[in-house]
Amino acid sequence: MIRAVVFDLGQVLSSPPDIHSHPAGLLGVATEDFAAGYWHGRREYDEGSSDDAYWGPLLTRLGLPATAENVELLATTDATIWTRIRPSAERLIADTKASGRLTGLLSNAPRPLGDAIEAAPWRRHFDRVYVSALIGAAKPRREIYDHAAADLGVEPSAIAFVDDRPENVDGALAAGWQAHLWVDDDDTRAWLADCGVL
Repeated sequence: MIRAVVFDLGQVLSSPPDIHSHPAGLLGVATEDFAAGYWHGRREYDEGSSDDAYWGPLLTRLGLPATAENVELLATTDATIWTRIRPSAERLIADTKASGRLTGLLSNAPRPLGDAIEAAPWRRHFDRVYVSALIGAAKPRREIYDHAAADLGVEPSAIAFVDDRPENVDGALAAGWQAHLWVDDDDTRAWLADCGVL
């Protein structure tokens, strides 16, 4: 029996089309140039490296000064954009919580995004939030799944998890969780119904 349902954030709940174009516009640079450097060093950022260590080199590659103001602008903008979840995704989380299961968010995310998640109005739908930068390990490392399972206080086999990256789904399965590769909100709802949650 499923006792806890854990969701990823990016794509699974939030799919912002302007994750590159909006900050590029604020900086006055081409979207494709910003996008080309966005993922460089992101894993380290998601595991706890500083805003300066991640955004500074990106700004430099764009030919812009890595000032404290520019770094803060990018860190804040990035976090704000990722916390805009889809209405259909929020209904899915709310319905899952109403089913009586524990609800969790397990996200590869830097500290500023963790802060933005805590301030988001939809945070109330989650019993637990796990941010990789605060744990010091990102999916698909085994530590992050074991950390979440221990904190939830349920057997791994009683956790249902949805993520959009195959390697993260595989990591959850290896940790003993029930896991599903995200397609869209209707598909997630159907899978949770098959699991007896909805």
